Amino acid sequence: MSIVTDYIDKLNDKEKPVLERLRAIVYEAVPKAEDGFSYGIPTYRYKGKYMIAFASNKNFMSIYPGAEVIDVLKKELSAFKISKGTISFTADQPLPDELLRTIILLCKDAIDQRIK
Repeated sequence: MSIVTDYIDKLNDKEKPVLERLRAIVYEAVPKAEDGFSYGIPTYRYKGKYMIAFASNKNFMSIYPGAEVIDVLKKELSAFKISKGTISFTADQPLPDELLRTIILLCKDAIDQRIK
């Protein structure tokens, strides 16, 4: 069992399926993603570089794709609370799968562009 699985298993019944789905989409979109922990939250790396992280907070959940991705998708993210590098959402209003997939692939592509 991984440390990320342990983290998700401790969540409440509303948050657990949302973040399990997020995790599944990370692996579908980027099969070579590696999970781990950084700054006390689940983090995914790709080619050894930070790709995206997520966390559960008291009143919401967040993903941390970085400011560049948020700038690109600002219009698509208008229904969510965003700040520099962070997208927050709830179990009642989760990120749609397709939007989440787009965010993850933009993070992956940014790494691919920097490594070339």
